[in-house]
Amino acid sequence: MRIAASPIELNPAQRPDAARIDQAAREFEGVFAQMLIKSMRDASFGDALFPGENQLYRDLYDQRLAKSMTEGNGLGLAKVIARQLGGGDAEAAVLDPRLAPPADAASGLPLTGGAGMSALPEALGAQTLDLIAGRPSSANTASDASARSPMDGFVESLMQRARPVADAATGIARTATAAVAQAPAALERASRAAAESFAPRSPERFVASIWSHAQAAARELGVDAKALVAQAALETGWGRRTIQRGDGTTANNLFGIKATGWKGDRATVNTHEYTNGVRHTERADFRAYGSPAESFADYVRLLKTNPRYRQALESGGDVRRFASALQQAGYATDPRYADKLSAIANGPTMDRALSTISQFARAGTGTGTLPASHAAAPAAVNTVAEAAERAVQALLRR
Repeated sequence: MRIAASPIELNPAQRPDAARIDQAAREFEGVFAQMLIKSMRDASFGDALFPGENQLYRDLYDQRLAKSMTEGNGLGLAKVIARQLGGGDAEAAVLDPRLAPPADAASGLPLTGGAGMSALPEALGAQTLDLIAGRPSSANTASDASARSPMDGFVESLMQRARPVADAATGIARTATAAVAQAPAALERASRAAAESFAPRSPERFVASIWSHAQAAARELGVDAKALVAQAALETGWGRRTIQRGDGTTANNLFGIKATGWKGDRATVNTHEYTNGVRHTERADFRAYGSPAESFADYVRLLKTNPRYRQALESGGDVRRFASALQQAGYATDPRYADKLSAIANGPTMDRALSTISQFARAGTGTGTLPASHAAAPAAVNTVAEAAERAVQALLRR
């Protein structure tokens, strides 16, 4: 296909500079590479190597892959763009204020209606997906050079350049996946060890005993785990005034959830409520659970399924905003509920407990040395991401 067009008029006072054209062409090629990989990702179903919770690793991998693809000679696209704009080897075009249109100026791949150009998106897309997924390449293996598309050499060169980074990133991603998978168990061990180091029935022991449950629930709700621990502390008096069943055993109700519409076990106790700001005592039924984990799970369901708490879930890591939204939604009748919850979350007791958990995570818990990167999921993410940066940069310097 030929494009019939008049030469493009350029301002003679602003003659093209070869270095600037080359830089612009390379930047455009880099953007193209990133868009190419993103398109391939969007078109694929993904794979087990990059589960949804490891989005950070996949993005890091794709960014470095795009950078590697455009190093050195790159994809060849930058040279074509430079020639079309009058840069590169086309010195005459740089000196000529009248720049021929791309179809005439480009000395790279012909813009014809042949199979070579039309096969580029399909061939490049298929092989890029193969590379990302770690599958054998589906490139044309015909031995007859005359039967090969003009794009085959380009695609194969691209895949060869990207392969070292792809292999390195694959290993890094597997390590990252394992680290994140181990993080909850490691956090639970550190929390348990920290709890045992505190005095019985102490506020710090209560915080440490439920911290791993709070972390899991907070990740699902998208809020700060300290807010959940603070609320449990407020509802149970740091675990000292828990709701009891009729036989004297604990109901494990950490959030003071009443039994309205509840078909499971329940416990009937006296509770303090506020009417028009005046405190009074009344008898009420509360839900009973088999463990603290069940209490956290039911709390998560309550907040996620009840529209009243939508604003609370939109608070993110803002503990004060979360507490205020709960109070406004009618979670509790205490007019100072939000103030009390925020004070506990940001208080010295919480800090002491969490600091001790971190120390046990770094030093080990008696069940073997616990790497700091496994103490919690965020720490694991940061550590492995930094390792990925170093490994990929080392490859790119070769």
